[in-house]
Amino acid sequence: MDQRELTQIKSESLLELPTNKLLDDFGAGRASPGSGSAAALLAILSCKMIITVSDISLNKQECNKSHKEISYIKERVVSVIEPRLKVLFEADARDFDEVVKLRVLRDQAQSSADKSNYSRKSLDMLEVATDYTFEIADKALTLVEYGISIFENGWHAIRGDSGVSVSAAMSAVMSCIFIINLNLKTLKRRNYSSRHLDKVKDLQKSLELMQLRALSCVTSIGSESVEAVQFELKNT
Repeated sequence: MDQRELTQIKSESLLELPTNKLLDDFGAGRASPGSGSAAALLAILSCKMIITVSDISLNKQECNKSHKEISYIKERVVSVIEPRLKVLFEADARDFDEVVKLRVLRDQAQSSADKSNYSRKSLDMLEVATDYTFEIADKALTLVEYGISIFENGWHAIRGDSGVSVSAAMSAVMSCIFIINLNLKTLKRRNYSSRHLDKVKDLQKSLELMQLRALSCVTSIGSESVEAVQFELKNT
């Protein structure tokens, strides 16, 4: 993506809208912002929660042994993952809107040549949007791993925050898998679809493994809460 495109995205940024306006836009029944941008937004939320836990944990002496790892995670999220997710959020909103416009033109076209031309262009753009979704999923998978790491090594009192980071990132990955499979179905007559079937299957397998790790975090904190409540009951 060249500088002109980045400048355009920045000047028309949906992420700069007030929160209520952005949420209303998601619920307005329009193509943009749509499911791809929603998946990116979930991943961005995960980024913010990871940053929060990292900042607090880096100021806690009890987390000293993990400061190096936590600092690395925060640096990657702040400098690489979050900025790219913001670009993908805006790009998906813009380009999928173009897909829908091209489909409308296709349906309205009078000649078979025009219909074919608009159909080809819309499918070309759908491939681009699907590439965005794959990248969002890859970034979100990394965030799941980072979230689990800070859950295990960050300050214990804010594991609710790190748990949210894990949950939001997993939701982003699962959302991407839904979107990609639907897009591949639409692209079924194109080589793009057959080339990417294995990739989406691998993505699902990776998510399943991460879900098992995340569930172990839920189980561990659940055991702690049960023990704490039982101890309190015994001593009252």
